Amino acid sequence: MKKLVLAALLCGLAYNAYAQGLPRLAVVAFTTNVSTDKTRVDAVTVRNLVESRMVSSGKYQVISREEIDALLENQRIQVSGISSKENIVKLQLQNISYIVTGSVNAMGGDYAVTVKMLDVPTGQFSHSADEFMGGSSREMFNGVSTLVSKFVAGMGSAEGRVVQVEPSKGGGKEYKIGDFGPAGGIVFYDKGVFSNGWRYLEAVPAETEFTAQWGAYGRDVAGTGTIVGSGKRNTQLIVERLRQLGESGRAAQLCAGLDFDGYKDWFLPSKDELNLMYQNLNSNDWYWSSSQSNTYYAWAQNFSSGYQYHYYKNLTYSVRAARSF
Repeated sequence: MKKLVLAALLCGLAYNAYAQGLPRLAVVAFTTNVSTDKTRVDAVTVRNLVESRMVSSGKYQVISREEIDALLENQRIQVSGISSKENIVKLQLQNISYIVTGSVNAMGGDYAVTVKMLDVPTGQFSHSADEFMGGSSREMFNGVSTLVSKFVAGMGSAEGRVVQVEPSKGGGKEYKIGDFGPAGGIVFYDKGVFSNGWRYLEAVPAETEFTAQWGAYGRDVAGTGTIVGSGKRNTQLIVERLRQLGESGRAAQLCAGLDFDGYKDWFLPSKDELNLMYQNLNSNDWYWSSSQSNTYYAWAQNFSSGYQYHYYKNLTYSVRAARSF
């Protein structure tokens, strides 16, 4: 019996020594474009499955959830900006090789789920995979299993090199906050890396501003989110719902129909996007966001004070469109 215990101890020590030589990998929280209880739970489930596969691969020293969550909190690192230069330096100091994250975005009753890997030494996303799946328990499990298998299968060839899945628009030009964007608007956000079709957000020039109601008063517009990156999808959902209701001339519709300097891909910014716009632009008016609060209210922001609150959708406020590139 003593020999068995000793052998187990030696095996454990040998494994720990081996694990110390493995690249350190952490799976962080997955973002969502809506704040329903179901979507938040589903995002946690996706994270659990991905983390389990990383552990079972035996190729990484997987950092526990408690440890990485505490580290991000202590270092004041937001998952949405985890690839920024400042955050990359912080992660490098912790000897972390890879960060795995992604998004669980609701589309009607279904989900578009993305998983991506951040190569910390290079500061670039080196690998990603996505899958469209139904929102039921069975469909989610099968879809996520397929997605994770696809993602893990592609990791081996991606490690150690940067894969630019999508070509950067604008000829690879770098922009700073406050610069004029390709459409002549003001750049008010840079997420630090080109992914999911965009890196920057620009606000249309002030002379195009207008006032309008939000619309759909007393009617639900399902699926709108508040986070950065959700404004474009929000606008599509609102426009489709307003079409069903027979309404016209509303804030999201006017943004979607805007043609400025040949660019026609404008949208009504989400609650968090609107706040970023407020921080970098000067104005004194109340502005609508594309984030619904409930059937009677939507989120708006005072650009004089920065105060955000939900107001009746049938009120008329200022509107300033944005676009991503």
